[in-house]
Amino acid sequence: MNQYSGLSSIYDYLVSGVDFEGWIDYAELLLKHFGLHAGSVADIACGTGKTTIPFAKRGYKTFGVDISEDMVALASNQAAVENIDINFSKQDMRHFFLPEKVDLVTCFHDGLNYLTDIKDIVKTFKSVNKNLNKKGSFIFDLNTVIWLSDADESVHFVDENDITLIWQTSYNKKTNIWSINLTGFFKEGDHYHKFHEIHHEKAYSQEEIKLCLDKTGFTLLGSFDAFKLAPAHEKSIRIFYVARKSGND
Repeated sequence: MNQYSGLSSIYDYLVSGVDFEGWIDYAELLLKHFGLHAGSVADIACGTGKTTIPFAKRGYKTFGVDISEDMVALASNQAAVENIDINFSKQDMRHFFLPEKVDLVTCFHDGLNYLTDIKDIVKTFKSVNKNLNKKGSFIFDLNTVIWLSDADESVHFVDENDITLIWQTSYNKKTNIWSINLTGFFKEGDHYHKFHEIHHEKAYSQEEIKLCLDKTGFTLLGSFDAFKLAPAHEKSIRIFYVARKSGND
């Protein structure tokens, strides 16, 4: 769970082509689709705040949670630069606690795939439930087996002026776990820094996720092919789930 200690320094560079505003547009579309209201949001596994800051800019009372101290520091610094009020905290999403309950919890960019034991998915869903207001919403995405299993085990690299990355991926069919062995060099001032990390992601079926939601006090409202309102299907590469807190708590 601490794989981002080195990658955090170049994470924003790696995702520079991602339309994160579009992710929030889609989250709001899903809320509207189900007639759900949200005035406050907690973005867990928030990384450097790429999906957290847009919520705050749109007027939501916003919290950001991530297990990486480096990521949280970068997110906090960026929010400060933009003069945006966001409560960021270093916490494990499996057992996080917010200063107050919120209307919506999000977990984007395959953050949940990093939980390679389904028991940790259940722990996270329980924690989300505890931090949601009555009838609060939970929107999250997961990479699927189709995407993760398409691993090319040859060595790849990117070599640019200030950054060099070398990586190799693999996929274990028995465990549904995808791994990437990554070595990187990045320039900081007059020096180059090296890091080496191994990242693991696990694919879960829609049936498994629904069972986990049912078990932790959620009602699954829908699962969608990414960035569409069409239902998820067998060829979906990324699936977005929308769930609502059940009961009276």
